[in-house]
Amino acid sequence: MITANRTLAQVLVALGIGSVIGCCIGGIVLAVLAGYPIVVSALSPTSTPSPTPTVRVLPTITLAPTLTRTPTFAPTPLDVSATLTPLATRTPLALRATPKPVTPHFWLARPVPPNAPTQHPALTYLYGTTARGDYDVHHGVEFVNPTGTPVLAVGDGVIVTAGNDTQQRLCGDDGKRVCGRDVNFYGNLVVLQLDRAYNGQRVFALYGHLSKINVNVGDRVKTGEILGEVGMTGIALGPHLHFEVRVGVNDYAHTRNPILWLVPLNGRGVLAGRLSDGKGNLQRGAIVNLYRAEPETFLYGIETYSRDDAPPVNSDDEFGENFAFPDLVPGDYIVRVHNQPYATRVTVEAGKLTFIEFGQ
Repeated sequence: MITANRTLAQVLVALGIGSVIGCCIGGIVLAVLAGYPIVVSALSPTSTPSPTPTVRVLPTITLAPTLTRTPTFAPTPLDVSATLTPLATRTPLALRATPKPVTPHFWLARPVPPNAPTQHPALTYLYGTTARGDYDVHHGVEFVNPTGTPVLAVGDGVIVTAGNDTQQRLCGDDGKRVCGRDVNFYGNLVVLQLDRAYNGQRVFALYGHLSKINVNVGDRVKTGEILGEVGMTGIALGPHLHFEVRVGVNDYAHTRNPILWLVPLNGRGVLAGRLSDGKGNLQRGAIVNLYRAEPETFLYGIETYSRDDAPPVNSDDEFGENFAFPDLVPGDYIVRVHNQPYATRVTVEAGKLTFIEFGQ
C-alpha cells in the first residue's frame, strides 16, 4: 500500500512538473510567435533600402524652371510682329506715295569704269548717315575699289580743284576754303564743275582720297575721261573713292545726295523718300528698313539724314528727301520705319525714281 501510494504521488508530481514546464515552454513559444511581426517590421527598413525618398526628390527637379525661360525669348517674336503689323492698318496713317511730280535729275555717269570690282555705293555708309553712330555724318558716298582703279569724269566740264588738301585750302569760289571738314580731309582730290547747271545753280563733282591725279585746274574734260586713281589719302581708312555732288558753291556746306544724281546701274532703279514728324520737320537718324515684297524678305536698313554741326547735309532742292536706296532691282518692295507706325508697299522701275513720303 505504501509503495502504491508513493508511486501515485510520484506520478502526480511528475505530471505537475510537466505541466509547469509545458506551460513555460508554451509561453515562450507564444511570446516568440507574438514578437515575430515586430522583428520583421524592424528589419524591413534595412533589408529594403527605401527608394521612396529618392523618388520623391525627383519631382522637385521639375521642368518648370526650364519652361520659365521661354518668356525671355518672347520679346523677339513680339518685336518682329510689331514691325510686321499688316500694312492695311499702317499705310493710311503715313503714306502719300507721290507727294508731287517727280522729275529725277539722273545726269551723272558712274565715277568708276564698268569693269571696276564695285560700281555701286557702299550701303553701310550712304549720304547723310553715320554707320549707326560709328562715324561723322557722311557728305558723300563711297565706291570701295582697289588702289589704282581709274576714276572717271561723270559729265562734261572743267576742273576747278586739283591737288592735296594737307596744307592748302583749295575749294570755294576764291580757292581758299577747306574742301572738307578740315585740312587733310580728302588728301588728293579733284573737283569737276559740270557744264550743265541745275535751276540756275552750278553743279560740282568731288573725288576724294585719290592715289594719283591726272588733271590740272582749268582742264576741260569729257564724260568718261580718267581724272585720277582710287587711293586712301587723307582720312581714308582703306582704298576707296569718296564721291560728292555739290550744288551752288564748291564747299562742304553745299553737298547733295549723289544717289539722286547718278544714273542707276543698268536695269536698276532708285527709291527715295521723306520721313517727317507730322509738322513738316524732318526726322533725323531714324531707321528705314527695306523688304522684298514676295516672299517678304528683309534686305537692309538705312538711316535718315542725321544731324551734323559742321555743317549739316542737305536735302534735294526739289524732293526734300531724307533717305534714298540706290540701284534696286525692279519689283515690289515694302518700306517700314523701325519702331514707328509707318509702312507701305512700293514698286521700283528700271531707270526711274520712286518717291514716298511718311508723316505728312
